[in-house]
Amino acid sequence: MNGPVKRQAGIALVTAIFVVALASIAAVAMFEASNIAVHRTANLVQSEAEWWYADGIESWVKGVLIEDAKINKNTVGLNGLWAKPVDFLPIDGGAIRGHIEDLQGRFNLNNLGPKPTPQNNPNGGQQQQQHDIYMEQFERLLDNLPNFDASKYRGVGYAIRDWIDADDERSGTDGAEDSDYLGEDPPYRAANQFMISTSELLQVRGVTKELYAALAPYVTALPGNTEININTASEPVLLSLSRDWDKSSLQKLLAARKLTPLTETATALPADVLAKVSVTSQYFGLHAEVFIGSGRLALYSVMVRQGGGVPYVLTHSTNSE
Repeated sequence: MNGPVKRQAGIALVTAIFVVALASIAAVAMFEASNIAVHRTANLVQSEAEWWYADGIESWVKGVLIEDAKINKNTVGLNGLWAKPVDFLPIDGGAIRGHIEDLQGRFNLNNLGPKPTPQNNPNGGQQQQQHDIYMEQFERLLDNLPNFDASKYRGVGYAIRDWIDADDERSGTDGAEDSDYLGEDPPYRAANQFMISTSELLQVRGVTKELYAALAPYVTALPGNTEININTASEPVLLSLSRDWDKSSLQKLLAARKLTPLTETATALPADVLAKVSVTSQYFGLHAEVFIGSGRLALYSVMVRQGGGVPYVLTHSTNSE
């Protein structure tokens, strides 16, 4: 009798151990699932809070631009309210930092295309000349990029023009159309429309990551053709405007505008600059970061202020421009 009883007791013990093990596994799994759910909920709450703060930042910037327009009605300069960065603003559980930039202090890539023709535009001849001026300006910008040798990238402006224009004809030997991109892996086509973001440059034939990094601080992608604001443009962008800059005059302009922006374009500028510049701007770029806990949300917004009207957001993106 002892043999069967011992076997039954052994089986019962093994069964009990097995049940306890299953219960422990189930408990651990439930705890981990609960822990994951708690963290997921916390992350969602944190993400939602970051979004609310980002939305609030855009509303705040609209107010800044409105107040700035009241003070500086006909000019946009580096002394404006919009030009004061926020390095650290504490919020519940984190902080905010950011700055506003005058995007018309940059070269607008969309100025390179599309190309007008006399056949479909009564002013086509005049606009064609202006169009070629923009290409020359872009080439000079390449020449004046600081700490970067862009000599091997000359001609890339024509590939950018082909990326924007609607036709399928190369703009000379340096152009690039669908046939040049369909051979890529994976294949793709030229956009054939105005650029929405400067990051599109990375899709254009001939534009490397190194060239993009060097160009990015000096270019933008705004709707249609825009003028350069000489009150806010950086030195490389100003140098791109003309081949006839007098260096001492340029340095005087850079120093003077820090205190008082120019109120007219005819002041101390080479003659060939006047058709491409302004002393005011409509387009502003917001770069903001929201930090809550261990999370971070980067906000990039293009804002438009026309005259004394209420500014509005043209485009925005998060975590990448």
